[in-house]
Amino acid sequence: MPYLVINNYFLWQFVTYMFLHGGYLHLLFNMYALFLFGLPVEQAWGSRRFLIYYMFTGIGAGLTIFVINTFLGGKDFYTTTVGASGAVFGLLLAFGLLFPDIELFFLFIPIPIRAKYLVFIYGGIEVLLLIWTGGRSNISHTGHLGGLLFGLIYFIIIKKRGISFKSKMIKARLNRQINRRQAKSVPVSRTGESMLWDILHKIKNAGPDSLSDDEYQYIKYMEIMMQDMDSLCVEEDFDSDDDYCKKCGSIDACLLRQIKKYL
Repeated sequence: MPYLVINNYFLWQFVTYMFLHGGYLHLLFNMYALFLFGLPVEQAWGSRRFLIYYMFTGIGAGLTIFVINTFLGGKDFYTTTVGASGAVFGLLLAFGLLFPDIELFFLFIPIPIRAKYLVFIYGGIEVLLLIWTGGRSNISHTGHLGGLLFGLIYFIIIKKRGISFKSKMIKARLNRQINRRQAKSVPVSRTGESMLWDILHKIKNAGPDSLSDDEYQYIKYMEIMMQDMDSLCVEEDFDSDDDYCKKCGSIDACLLRQIKKYL
């Protein structure tokens, strides 16, 4: 609330407002979006960088709301805003920049849309709703756009500082797994790859229509996790029944490559 910040110096509200919500549905939708966009971003960046970005966009969204509502005055000066939506929209931007070609389903419309386009769609909708409502709505479109704005500022800053958008953390983690597996010189346990094996066999025998929604989502998830990992062999050399392939630490990438052929 701008009034409390200016008159009572409640500066901590720029942080604490993100952890309060207006109801169970508000909390549910924000936590679902946080999981959907936040998990891959955290996997790519690591927890520390993820937390810095999340707080930066959340506080930035709060500052945007504060400036706009203070400028408008009247009832807006005494309006209370709660929720993590601003930070979530910041994560939407990060997801779209890190994984631009991953396809997602637009809310309420069962059509797959690439993440990079989804950012523009949601941003455009928020601009239109802000204009249509005149900024006076139970939903803080100003905060949503503020999260996108400060997310963009973050990426501009790190680009100027020469920091890579995509952390090497995933690749380093996968390389460590490969080295551990190869050092043991024993067949790789199928515990980690069992689902990819099952999906490959299923799709070979019954076609892509036989896959469940969970299996499709798992394929998308593995595409994100292994986008920086290449197969160690050419496609013609891969044989799922060959003992050498079963021992290879890069078998995940080969299995995923085979699965994508059938989709």
